[in-house]
Amino acid sequence: MKKLPNGFASWQETHYEIVAMLTLAYEEENPITTEYNEKHGTGGMYELAEDWTFKFEEQTKGRKWDGEFFDEIEEFFDEQLKNLTKKWTI
Repeated sequence: MKKLPNGFASWQETHYEIVAMLTLAYEEENPITTEYNEKHGTGGMYELAEDWTFKFEEQTKGRKWDGEFFDEIEEFFDEQLKNLTKKWTI
């Protein structure tokens, strides 16, 4: 099992937000999430959410939040979507 850099409560909150954003993007038929789901299925979406959660948690290790959590996780999510499209175009 992977170590949770900021503890379970932080990991759980981050995971919830990542999953919510992925779900919303998919339901709004975002072409990136739609294509990813078609290629990798539901299991791939689970793995993507987990990977992005661990990545965000590692990047913010030890961070004390002061109201900017939602803005930063949204920026992180948008960047990860861009990175997915870069991988497909290479």
